[in-house]
Amino acid sequence: MFSIITGTIILGIIHAFIPNHWLPLVAVAKAESWPRSELTLISCITACAHVLGTVILGVILGLVGKELAEQYADYLHLIAPLLLIIFGVVYFSMNTPHYHHSASKDVQEFRKTRKKWIALFILMMFLSPCLEVESLFLAAGAYGWEGILLLALVYAVISISGIVTLVMLAFKGIQVINTHFIEKNEKRITGLILIIVGVITFFIH
Repeated sequence: MFSIITGTIILGIIHAFIPNHWLPLVAVAKAESWPRSELTLISCITACAHVLGTVILGVILGLVGKELAEQYADYLHLIAPLLLIIFGVVYFSMNTPHYHHSASKDVQEFRKTRKKWIALFILMMFLSPCLEVESLFLAAGAYGWEGILLLALVYAVISISGIVTLVMLAFKGIQVINTHFIEKNEKRITGLILIIVGVITFFIH
C-alpha cells in the first residue's frame, strides 16, 4: 500500500502542474480583475470539484478492485501489480500532449458574468477527472475500504493544495517549473510512475 500511496502523491503533484487545471482560471481572474481573496476561494472550490469527480470514479473502481481481491485472494499479489504495469505501458505508449487552449483568447471573445465563469470552471473540473489516478484506486481496492479512503484523502490534499498554490503563484506572475515539459510528456511520466509502482508492489505487498 505504501508504494500505491507514494505513486498517488507523485501523480497528484504532476497533475496539479498541468496548465488546464489552473491557467484558465488565472487568465479570467486577471481579465475580470478579481481580488486575490476571491480567486483563492474560487480556485479552492474548483479544485475540490476536480477532486470530487476523480474520487467518485475512483471509489467505484476501488470497489471493483475490492471485489476482485475477495474473489481471487490467492492471486492478489500478481493481479494488482500487473494491472498497474499494463496501465503504465498503455499511458506511456499513448503520449498525447494534454494541451490547453488559449484562456486569454477565450476571455477576450466571451465576456461572461462572474457567476457564469465560476459555474463553468466548477463543471469543467468536475467532468475532467484524472483518469491516470483511477488505476491506483483499482489497486487500492485490494486493501479494502481503508485503502480506498486513504488514497482518496491523500489525492485530495495533494491536488487541492497543489492547484490552489499554482493559481496563486501564476496570479503573481511566478513560474516555478517548466509546465510545457509536463504538458508535452504527461502520459509518459504517468506511465513510468505506474510501471514503477507496479513493480514495487509486486515485491512489497
